[in-house]
Amino acid sequence: MRGWSITLGKYFGVEVRLHAIFVLSLPIIIMLSSLLDGSGMRGFGLWLLLLSAVIVREVGHGLATASAGFAVDHLLLLPTGSAPTEERSLNASTRGERFIALSGPLSNFAAGITMALLMYAATPAINLFAQPWVTPQHLLRSAIWAQVLLGGLHLLPAWPLDAGIVLRRQFRRIRGNDPGVRASAGVSHALALLLIILGAALTNAWLIVMGCSLLLSSRGDAITRLGQQAAGTVTAAEVMLTDFATLSASDTLEDALRRSVHSLQDVFPVVRGPILVGSIHRDTLAQALRADGNGYVQGVMTRTVEVVSADDLLLPALERMQKNREAQLVSVMHEEKLIGILTPNSLTQSMSMLGNARRVTELAAARSGDDE
Repeated sequence: MRGWSITLGKYFGVEVRLHAIFVLSLPIIIMLSSLLDGSGMRGFGLWLLLLSAVIVREVGHGLATASAGFAVDHLLLLPTGSAPTEERSLNASTRGERFIALSGPLSNFAAGITMALLMYAATPAINLFAQPWVTPQHLLRSAIWAQVLLGGLHLLPAWPLDAGIVLRRQFRRIRGNDPGVRASAGVSHALALLLIILGAALTNAWLIVMGCSLLLSSRGDAITRLGQQAAGTVTAAEVMLTDFATLSASDTLEDALRRSVHSLQDVFPVVRGPILVGSIHRDTLAQALRADGNGYVQGVMTRTVEVVSADDLLLPALERMQKNREAQLVSVMHEEKLIGILTPNSLTQSMSMLGNARRVTELAAARSGDDE
């Protein structure tokens, strides 16, 4: 899911990214607002209110997570909140796990109640319960209900909502790891479809967006877990990119960018003679050339490189790449010689082709068995 997002920057050591579904919801909300009252700016204001509700949740959730002793280094924001890339509460006690899960909804409820009290104190004539609750035509009421509804949403036992994370852990304790995850995914899919159907029946765009966001998150999590299971049986040599180009640390940025045009790679190993000294992304070359003019590759390259042996399993290599966010590629070595590379883009294609090749081999073996 990370690839379908844009970065918002790094705050207090936490990288914040906005998922594409949140970005795409902006023109939709502006269009609906223009149709309702002819004001697209009110739609933009409503979108900001929805984003602020997510931020309030993440601040409360992040503080609780940090107080429980777990590091928070990145957030991927969806309309439902942050998408968990790992279960941060996996090693927490049951009490600590529930505290982390409740922190997000309680933050939203507290913010919503506080705003409601301030609204009644300033303008007591406003009817807080008038329908619809979330609308560009009444931003003050929408600001309150955006907080309350997001907090209530996270009490549903659907992944990746807070209650859904707790439910998944309970299923894993009772049924085991894989059966528990599948049972949790089934509950999540059912609730997501229910929200979409309910939103369509009530013509409530908020319910539809939340249902779609839940469905995408749970489906993405299922695909990720299938990929991890497959990666547990695949070696680096089976999916590494063997036809690759390298750049020299002494190359100028202009020369390196010109050479990168003729390659399908997005990340290039940087060498100094026979020694691997770093890596660099094609976009980094272009940005550095625009910002500072022509220089040398060694001045802008990433010096952190993960190295694995050709016989190593792929899953540990991927886990190391995820932990070390500065590493842009994994170098595959054999007898101290660089024989291949692994990049996110090449892995996606290689895993897909390897899966197809294995299925074809299995079908051919089954047919030959039937013929015998």
